Amino acid sequence: MIIVLDASAAVEIVLNKADSHRFKELLMQSELVLAPDTFPSEITNTFWKYALYSGLPGEKCEKGIDYCIDLVDDYINTRSLCREVFSESVKTGHPAYDLFYLILARRNNACILTKDKKMIEAARKLNIKVPTV
Repeated sequence: MIIVLDASAAVEIVLNKADSHRFKELLMQSELVLAPDTFPSEITNTFWKYALYSGLPGEKCEKGIDYCIDLVDDYINTRSLCREVFSESVKTGHPAYDLFYLILARRNNACILTKDKKMIEAARKLNIKVPTV
């Protein structure tokens, strides 16, 4: 199984939240974990918010960033996805930012691993596999 890892699922794992155990299991079962090359910036921004608004210490945030980045086997250049992402985002009304993950999953016959309920809904509409958590 190939998994496209969304930032929300990666952060869930690092912060040991409710679905972290199941997400870890799925990653262990996968043969390949992919993410768009925007993933590190999204992860970094998420931990910036945790540091600023939740008081998570900077050192823990930096370790969290590194851990999340290391969960991914291969980063895919988003430039090659832009036209298809734009087209699908217009059709579905779903933000292009999320569609990078979904189109990457579709192109690789992969599952999308995310905590984002709207992304899960969009994935199902596009016939992209979403593992049961």
